[in-house]
Amino acid sequence: MNVTGWSKGLDVTADGEGVVSHAGLVLLRQLADKAGLTGGLSGALACSRLLIHDRGRVMADLACAIADGSEVISDFRVLADQKELFGLVASVPTVWRTLSEVAAGGPGTLAGISGAVNAARRRAWAAVGARHGALPGVRIADKVLEGVLCIRLDATVTPAHSDKELAEPNFKGFGHHPLLSYCDNTGEPLAAMMRRGGAGSNTVTDHLTVLQDSIAALPPEHRRRLMVTCDGAGASHGLLGRLDTLAARPGYQLTYSVGWELGAREAINLVPKGGWQVAIDHRGAVRERRAEDACPARWCGHARCWREQAHVTELTGLLRDGPGGDQLAGWPASMRVFARRERPHPGAQLSLFEAEDGWRYSLWVTNLPTSLRGWRANPAYIDAAHRVHARVEDGIRTGKDCGIGRFPSHDFAINSAWLAAALIAATLLAWLRLLALDGDLARAEPKTLRYKILHAAARLAHSGRRRRLKISRTWPWATAIATAWTRLAALPQAP
Repeated sequence: MNVTGWSKGLDVTADGEGVVSHAGLVLLRQLADKAGLTGGLSGALACSRLLIHDRGRVMADLACAIADGSEVISDFRVLADQKELFGLVASVPTVWRTLSEVAAGGPGTLAGISGAVNAARRRAWAAVGARHGALPGVRIADKVLEGVLCIRLDATVTPAHSDKELAEPNFKGFGHHPLLSYCDNTGEPLAAMMRRGGAGSNTVTDHLTVLQDSIAALPPEHRRRLMVTCDGAGASHGLLGRLDTLAARPGYQLTYSVGWELGAREAINLVPKGGWQVAIDHRGAVRERRAEDACPARWCGHARCWREQAHVTELTGLLRDGPGGDQLAGWPASMRVFARRERPHPGAQLSLFEAEDGWRYSLWVTNLPTSLRGWRANPAYIDAAHRVHARVEDGIRTGKDCGIGRFPSHDFAINSAWLAAALIAATLLAWLRLLALDGDLARAEPKTLRYKILHAAARLAHSGRRRRLKISRTWPWATAIATAWTRLAALPQAP
């Protein structure tokens, strides 16, 4: 076998002209400009000094670089080193100065950045509605809940491998503990709070602040029908009371689904055998698996060959009117409590209570009215609607691939400014998928988008006072890139 045959006759030289890499970055930069994000950031970061590089342009370019995979400030050169395509771009020291200026501006400057993003979001979502007819609905098993905006709250630990300001030991190691929210419909972050490593998971004031910022981030016409989900860290009187108050506003609808960590052992023991309803999977089918003694035919219909994996039931009546009296006194009257039991996965650690019958239990609360009818009122779908809260973890996971946690400085305030840029990066990728891409690319994660779209190489040709960015016709996604550019260029320019 001639293992070097592929390189026969190949020469590598350094005299190429008009060749650019990361050509797909023009899509994100164009999107930021068309949506008014760059202009909005310029207004939010304006100052009285005469500057060569507009700080809004620098912040937007930093977000584009982070979306492209930049993990440290020096990676910003992916834009700065290609002036023939991107024009005059700030230097790495200028990016540092911009982050320092944002940090010096404190909460007011960060609020201005959020305001610029929110204004651009109104225009971007209007364009999404024009292209698709409406924003995507909320996927629940095999159903889609249309016309409802879903906000998902969750905290995450971002490890720090050096002694950064306010990085502290926590339950997952050493680092910071930001709290974030994501829009489930579009997959974009809505708000975030940079927090010290030792910040509590269930700090009420932090949850209330991020919730308020998340609702404010939504265009006004999308605030009337909301769904808010949170894990057990949100099971506090303060958060549930606030959600109950928001739900009671005339003309507004808000439903919540929040994990419940309070004990309900006695109520669970009182549930009759027939009181458990089988749970469903993501296809809307019964959650079951093959029994250990099943027959060889893997797709048989024998009842004995299949074992139900999970069940769901409501505990509200048992907790309010059970033998122990009203155990929900002090909680909102509209709050309902549900429980799910499921077969534990191998290696799962069970409590003493769970070890007695071999089931793993989890509880959550919701304010769905008992008068509700249709599939949404089915306990199996109420359970499925809470389980898909886990999608926020996908958002955080991909967000960590877009700068969240890659904090470049020892200074906490500068890292807060970087977090703001990282949220913009994830937002731009979400808008790109919704506004310009199709098929699998419209569902692709950042790593895939970088390989197929953003990191594509091209030749920059000049003709008739115009520049043409030519993606190789042999690149499988060349047409997708060209189509995306055409769609973004057709968007109305924000004022």
